[in-house]
Amino acid sequence: MRLLIVATLAGVLSLAACQQPVEFDPDDPETIAAIEAVLSEAMEGARNVDADRVLAAAEGEGELTLITGDVMLGGVDYIRETFRETYSGLEGQDQTVLASQVRVLSPDVAIVIAVSEGTYTDKAGWTSDPVGMGHTLVLVRESGEWKIRHAHQSIAP
Repeated sequence: MRLLIVATLAGVLSLAACQQPVEFDPDDPETIAAIEAVLSEAMEGARNVDADRVLAAAEGEGELTLITGDVMLGGVDYIRETFRETYSGLEGQDQTVLASQVRVLSPDVAIVIAVSEGTYTDKAGWTSDPVGMGHTLVLVRESGEWKIRHAHQSIAP
């Protein structure tokens, strides 16, 4: 029995060693355009203070985490609830991406790094001074669609 287990394990390891890595183009324009479309839709949701639209890019099988400042939130439903609470006092947001990079790390994983500047307007009509922010997003392709699985945003001092 022991010999059978050892032989089976050796066979599995041999097959794994023979598999060729999946070839991909980290600069593939279609992949980058698909990722940018996901982000564009999320930003449009943020402009309109629409939590459902912002988080549509995170729906699916995987888990979402969000780190902002010194707060870490987990789970799409909980984050949506938190966004809705925050958005309930806002009329809108305006954010301009100043610089960004999409780095495709594998056929199914990408990182987006960006800096932006934006304002928010509350329901009383007051608009904030511009605020600089840094963003890092991890996206994973699930069932052919790019989904945000981790987001980090920091306010610039």
